[in-house]
Amino acid sequence: MNVNRAKFRQKLLRWFQTHRRRLPWRENGNPYRIFIVEVMLQQTQIKTVIPYYERWLKAFPNVRALARAPLDRVLKLWEGLGYYTRARNLHKAAQIIVRDHRGKIPSDAEVLRSLPGIGPYTSGAIASIAFGKPVPLVDGNVARVLSRVFYIRKDILAPDVQRQFYRLAERLVPNKNPGAFNQALMELGSLVCIPDMPRCHVCPVKSECRALAVGNPSSLPVKSKNVRVQKIRMAVGLLRKKGRVLVRRRPDHGIWGGLFELPGRVLLNGQSGEEALKQEFKEALDLRVGIQKKVQVIEHRLSHRQMVIHAFSLKSSSRRNTLRPIGNARWASEAELKQLSFPVPYQKILNASSHYERTQ
Repeated sequence: MNVNRAKFRQKLLRWFQTHRRRLPWRENGNPYRIFIVEVMLQQTQIKTVIPYYERWLKAFPNVRALARAPLDRVLKLWEGLGYYTRARNLHKAAQIIVRDHRGKIPSDAEVLRSLPGIGPYTSGAIASIAFGKPVPLVDGNVARVLSRVFYIRKDILAPDVQRQFYRLAERLVPNKNPGAFNQALMELGSLVCIPDMPRCHVCPVKSECRALAVGNPSSLPVKSKNVRVQKIRMAVGLLRKKGRVLVRRRPDHGIWGGLFELPGRVLLNGQSGEEALKQEFKEALDLRVGIQKKVQVIEHRLSHRQMVIHAFSLKSSSRRNTLRPIGNARWASEAELKQLSFPVPYQKILNASSHYERTQ
């Protein structure tokens, strides 16, 4: 069974005209807004992105406003959205666009891919949706649709299969209305061609689907076994002095790069949180601390990590009585804590601690 590309496009676009969701960037979009939302939508669901997108545009209405904003302000607006490298890359990309492209979002997919954090999918989305360029895109939804329509029974995460998907998407995308077509393809995967129980009875392109003709669309796509989840135990310390809390900025690279944290460390096998915190504060901050009590245990799941964070209230045993910065650590007031950007588990600890302080 061959897929009739003309019929596939026609049926899909007709369906999209009727069933497309009303989303802010579809109703009132421009290249900058498409640029922002497509980065936000990397690995994040639409319903989660919408309020962040709307707050972002109020703070940074155009690329120049984003480029001149302090990075801490950018990270604060991103707080809770996860994968913070996206925010740092957006900030860097905005500065490059202002410097090298006169503040105009590039329309060429290849030029877009040269920007930090912009890969094949995002460049294809921006070029096709914002500028009407007939370039393909493949996200998780599109890969699922293509694996079923073309009956591809190979691991969709394999590089050669990914390249195959892009070749197929390139053949499908039309010269006319490529942005609408690409959005329709993603919408089909999100609303109809869903993972476990595809709604084949309402699919506009079911007559072109080879997996449905064979009778087993639910068996596709084929995915390799999930990566083993790593379990991590951590201890963090809440140290107060003169109404301020000691916080530390994380390195720019790696997990939660550039955000602030409560000082702490990963626990080694058999190591207690109390022991680890005393070592961390002495070795990293040259501070002697005592343990007052354990105040909270937070469980937090990342993509391939299950984190259990033990939070302790500390008291200082050091003679140092100043509030000067200590390396990459600083003493932050309650007002400053609201301006700094923290990963979600640290937000929970600080919020609970602040509530406890107010009720005492």
